[in-house]
Amino acid sequence: MWPIYTVFLGLSLLLILPQDVIGTCKMEAGPNAPLVLTQFGSKLLLSDSFGTYEREDGETIDFYCGSGFSYNRNGYADRLHVKVTVHCSYNGYFYDQRSGNDISKVQCLKGSWQMFESKTSMQNCEGDMTLVLGHEFDEKGSIKSVALCFDILSSRMKYIGYTTFPTKNRVITKTQVGQLNDIGLDINVTYQKYLVKTVSQGEIDAYMAKERQLAQLFAGETFQIGSLVQDEAVARQLHGYEDMMSTIWMRALRAGNWKHWIQAMRDAMDSNHFDVRLGVSGYLELPMAIGRPCNASRSLKIEMADGSSIPIPAHIWAHVHALEKTGGVQDEFVIIGHNSPFLSNSDFCPSMCDQVSWLRSSLFGSLREFPAYGLVQCCRVEDVASKLDNFPGAFAAVNATRNTAEVQLLDLFTRTIDTTTVPNPENYDPFYPENY
Repeated sequence: MWPIYTVFLGLSLLLILPQDVIGTCKMEAGPNAPLVLTQFGSKLLLSDSFGTYEREDGETIDFYCGSGFSYNRNGYADRLHVKVTVHCSYNGYFYDQRSGNDISKVQCLKGSWQMFESKTSMQNCEGDMTLVLGHEFDEKGSIKSVALCFDILSSRMKYIGYTTFPTKNRVITKTQVGQLNDIGLDINVTYQKYLVKTVSQGEIDAYMAKERQLAQLFAGETFQIGSLVQDEAVARQLHGYEDMMSTIWMRALRAGNWKHWIQAMRDAMDSNHFDVRLGVSGYLELPMAIGRPCNASRSLKIEMADGSSIPIPAHIWAHVHALEKTGGVQDEFVIIGHNSPFLSNSDFCPSMCDQVSWLRSSLFGSLREFPAYGLVQCCRVEDVASKLDNFPGAFAAVNATRNTAEVQLLDLFTRTIDTTTVPNPENYDPFYPENY
């Protein structure tokens, strides 16, 4: 028979053992973290989690990687599957339910999102490819994060579209609010990086240093390569596809007022959702004769080693469309960022930033006219639609009609209705409810 003090000693040791030893599993996520799907009651939540995953004995996690998985186990890579389910065992280790291997670290090989081509085109993109980053979750639904109008012949993006969403969890549904709802995940696309023409920061710096006149004009990193998508919540989901969406920014604009208006939009998202389109326009002009006749100017382009060149855009534009209507000019407008240190006037349009309530009282509203932070204007669509390269135009009127009809139809089925006045469902047209 065991002495009583031995029993007490054993119980004491169990109490001070680390939680991991008695059934809690922990796993580290690499820098390119997978998507995580969690069932909570009737809802399915998707999160792009970073850091450490923790579960109790018997619990599972569903991971999704559009490019396949990379595990810590001898550098093992799984390119065949976009979904992996891991199970927390009583011994404190996660196990891949498919292979039976224990896993302590997981990340995606490239991007966590899959790329698709949609058979339904983005607005004014009928002659080009509509590419989508998203995920299908079997019968549970799907999520689309970003769509691109892409010119495959010139290997360049025309514009990007996305709808704002919460920074943490997103609910998986059959439909999706905003401009991406009708875009399909129709054709699986294997991303080929060599098809995209881009430039590195090192190449920009080397070219500026080599050109003596430019070196005298610009301090270090006056211009930076970076994604057009500067909303951090969206940008996190573009890992592995950044080259397709990159442009050359003036550093002051990117880190200054462009960042400020994005933050103002994020602050307004407690009660609003926004469709956003992004693009670039024009070429930055040097307003002086550098190797040119007097009073001549030239476009500033980064010369590449292969003889090609990549121009620095004169303007960065963002087309903002509020899904919750106010009836005012702030429902749809265009933000123009002047991507040049040589701006001598700002008459691109009559600016109306003060008429946008969520911009007016923000840091952006106070600094938008200071060139040190990048000069930015707010314009009505009709004032700039013909001035901007690849601008798709105002959001199609059919979207407004469809949204109105959906609200009316929902109201019809949710309010108390006298059964003698209910329209015949065989003849009822939701787009013209006033006829009934």
